[in-house]
Amino acid sequence: MSNFLAVATVTAALKIFVAKAAADADLPVNVDARKPPADPRTEPLITLFLYQVTPNGSLRNHDAVTRAADGTVLKRPQLALDLHYLISFYGNEAELEPQRLLGAVTRSLHEHPTLSRQHIEEAQVLAHLVGSDLSASPQRVRFTPTALDLDDMSKLWSTMIQTPFALSVVYQATAVLLDGESVPGAGKPVLRRQIAVEAFVRPVIDKVLSLPPGAPAGTQPGDDPITKDRELALLGSGLARPGMSALIGGVTAPVLRSTEDLVVLGQPSLPPGIHPVQLRYDVQIGRPAQAKPWLESNMAPYVRRPRVTGASIVAGQAKIKIDIPAGPEQRVTLLLDERSPTGKPRGYQFAAPFPLRNGEGPVDEFLVPITGAKPGRYLVRVQVDGAESPLDITDGTFSGPTLDITG
Repeated sequence: MSNFLAVATVTAALKIFVAKAAADADLPVNVDARKPPADPRTEPLITLFLYQVTPNGSLRNHDAVTRAADGTVLKRPQLALDLHYLISFYGNEAELEPQRLLGAVTRSLHEHPTLSRQHIEEAQVLAHLVGSDLSASPQRVRFTPTALDLDDMSKLWSTMIQTPFALSVVYQATAVLLDGESVPGAGKPVLRRQIAVEAFVRPVIDKVLSLPPGAPAGTQPGDDPITKDRELALLGSGLARPGMSALIGGVTAPVLRSTEDLVVLGQPSLPPGIHPVQLRYDVQIGRPAQAKPWLESNMAPYVRRPRVTGASIVAGQAKIKIDIPAGPEQRVTLLLDERSPTGKPRGYQFAAPFPLRNGEGPVDEFLVPITGAKPGRYLVRVQVDGAESPLDITDGTFSGPTLDITG
């Protein structure tokens, strides 16, 4: 881990390393941490150009999560970076000086790819790097050659306007870690540790079906609409365990009966809509042992569907009454479908006012403006946050509820 000077320290340490490696070429070479020069050079020169910085793919989320929901610092943020260097070589082409320098440097980087603590400490004594702590970081910086094809190399050099191409190699330094300045709070003291081990198979809810109220044991659940008066049938595996409780939408639901693959629940008072169902089981833990509902099944969704119990026209608006009150912040849509069309059946969709009522509290009766609806008798449905009311069926056809619209 290191502070904000880590990037500059890596560049300075690499400069020291390259200068020592180039000495093997027996040339009076200068090493500069800069972009390649715009004017041609014939004297021996090596430039180190940090042309790109990217997040390290494997370590970029290593510090997550850094903060709690209330903003408290849980872990010091840490930025992981990869540094991309263009190393260019200059000299007398007739004597192949650029190639001799390239051979000496690349050989040394291949033999010693990890930046040594000695080179880092030599860089840290520079006046502009005083305070750098990269040498104390347990994360070592490793240099890996990057293969660029001719097209990528051309794009890279084209970004440096009026800079002639020079013999070059590209290396990636992985990874440089920069610590944030946030200080996490101290952990809470632990009085004692308690560990409970219990063999179990996690209960799994596969689906949520419907049962008529008061159905005797052995009645097969079906996929009928789950309205206010229906019971919930949870089908799954591993459901029969002692200490069972049930939550529907965060509200406790009564457990009516249970077997290994079926649990029947009553519905708590909830608004229409989609609600999650979950089973919980007590686990004995602590000294003295206490039952805690720590074993949980998966969450399975079900749709609590309202019924339309009344529909009429009042002052050019549809007055709708439902058996499950909707929350004032829920979105309600009225659907009308012509019941006995003489030609092509007509259908309309109207949005109820939002919010349903100016004030708090559930709403079981509301007005919906209807405009442009032709006279006739219409089947009435409502959708409350996507939960659609069912229609009555008589002799295999939809029979109600209905709304008569006159001219």
